[in-house]
Amino acid sequence: MNFFGHLAVARRVDEDPAFLLGAMAPDLLRMCGVAAEPATSPKVAAGQRHHVEVDARFHDNSAFTGLYTWAARALVQAGLPRGPARGAAHVGIELFLDGFLSGDVPARAAYARCLAEAESADAPLAFADEPSHHRWRTLLARLRVATIPDGYRDPEFVAVRLAGTLARRPRLALAPSAATVLRAFLPELKARVADQADALVAAASGPLDRLINEEAPPANA
Repeated sequence: MNFFGHLAVARRVDEDPAFLLGAMAPDLLRMCGVAAEPATSPKVAAGQRHHVEVDARFHDNSAFTGLYTWAARALVQAGLPRGPARGAAHVGIELFLDGFLSGDVPARAAYARCLAEAESADAPLAFADEPSHHRWRTLLARLRVATIPDGYRDPEFVAVRLAGTLARRPRLALAPSAATVLRAFLPELKARVADQADALVAAASGPLDRLINEEAPPANA
């Protein structure tokens, strides 16, 4: 599940911006290439645990695995190497699901609040050095004015994002001919994600309320 999907699921159990920040943080930190220090607020830590649990549920449920298997196989049959086909299928599903969920008005409002308060005293993330903190602040500023998650409704926008994501790993990078094949395939993937969106979100949601109130283990545990 991608970061906006994590927020849309997380807000069903807690609207606190710090909790929502924690639920998105693992994805957002990867986006800006930094790691947060272990010391965070209890709400942020609870959100991070929620993220891990949701990802496990999401990737193990039959709605995702069935859609992923179909998409990866179709891309291989269309001419993509197996590695890029699997990567594009996996990430493409998550991005299109974010696009579908971008129409959730309460989730959009919660997302805006979370980004606005991400640097407040109530929703801290600690960083080892100022350059890391600067990269985090820069990402937050960019997201506040970005066209995502709305852009993930557009197959061409998703194609560009997928190409960039896969290019970070040389074995998954798309050749120009493969990128053309992927662009032609994405509208069908978008339609299938929309058809399966309720099942994908329902399987990821589950009874996760307990994670909110669990205390983080002591640092020396």
